[in-house]
Amino acid sequence: MEKQPHSRSMQSEQGVPGAATLYVVPGVTMLRPTEAVFEKMIEGFVEHQQARALKPNTIAGRVRTVRQLHAFADAFPWEWNASIFDRWSATVAAAVAHSTLGQKQLQLRAFLSYVTNTAYEWPTVCRELFGTFPTMALGELNTVRHSQGYVGQPSRNRPLTRPEVRAFFGQMDPEIGRLRAAGHKGALTAARDLALFTTMYAWGLRRRETAWLEIHDWRRQAKLSEFGDFAGLAVRWGKALPGQPPRRRMVISVWPWAVTTVRYYVENIRPLFYVDRQDDGVMFPTERDGEISIRSVNDRFAHWRALASLPDHLCPHCLRHTYVTRLIEAGYDASFVTEQVGHSHAATTAIYTALSSDYKNTKVREFLDAAEEEALRTAFARAEIEADIDDEFDATDTQPATTAKERRTTR
Repeated sequence: MEKQPHSRSMQSEQGVPGAATLYVVPGVTMLRPTEAVFEKMIEGFVEHQQARALKPNTIAGRVRTVRQLHAFADAFPWEWNASIFDRWSATVAAAVAHSTLGQKQLQLRAFLSYVTNTAYEWPTVCRELFGTFPTMALGELNTVRHSQGYVGQPSRNRPLTRPEVRAFFGQMDPEIGRLRAAGHKGALTAARDLALFTTMYAWGLRRRETAWLEIHDWRRQAKLSEFGDFAGLAVRWGKALPGQPPRRRMVISVWPWAVTTVRYYVENIRPLFYVDRQDDGVMFPTERDGEISIRSVNDRFAHWRALASLPDHLCPHCLRHTYVTRLIEAGYDASFVTEQVGHSHAATTAIYTALSSDYKNTKVREFLDAAEEEALRTAFARAEIEADIDDEFDATDTQPATTAKERRTTR
């Protein structure tokens, strides 16, 4: 018979969500205790994450990584050590991006933080059942070092150049016209895509923020009456902090051409999606029903990217980077740009900015011209001073001349 936990210490923290004794009951015999305890650990970890109000997808991702390590090592958490983590990290690093490896390691550290915390009693249960207990064997010495704000792929999330922006959006109207002339049903979807990616670009939105927009999210602004109902955009599904609800922000419209495009879509294109069904208020609906999915946003961007012959590594998020760069180049204050895109720190906004060569050359030219103008101004001022001095000398020279003998006599 397997040895069962029975100490009073194991029952001291039963009020803690996810505590071991809520899952491993003292005095109850378990069949295959190693597998049973591991599954109970997972169950307790899930409840622990739910107590932090983490999203189901986040929790599922962490559990999936824990199970992947268990399968890789063929060992249970109370048997994991630094050597196992090193071998696993080396294997994963060969197949995924640097940032993905770091994310997986953080997921495992969250699990280890739970099972090694004495408040949850798993160390006590494991020691009494198996003679060993989980340890925090994943630390700074064997994890990816996160020493800078951006760890993504430099070529992937970058602003589009001005020719790339023209190529991407410039081919949409002709393609919409071609599809409409051919009676193709894709013309309606293409017209929606034009408004969708215009909104993403001209208001600096993320994919989810764009896909989940609704008509009532557009706002009037008293000082921007020329934009009418589209002077501001209330973003309700901003990127959330861990365990927090989505962050909200108000994005002010800055480009009249974009407002014109969106207004035309809302008034003339979008109603065509609701000819045979009730309007549900979704900003970018599909022909089948409901809002466009985030995956579909990726697919549609890839479609238009291919038609424009743009590099395959570009993604929808590049439009957000482009928005930030264009605002900075236009002279908008950095704090305004940070508020527009919903960043907590200006340093994050700086990561998004990649000023174009034309902009840099223009700024250098402005500086050189200003320096030259200042130099000329100084030279003219100096010339005027010298002219005044010459005038004084000229005035002195009009006095009666004296000979050297007279000057010596005077002295």
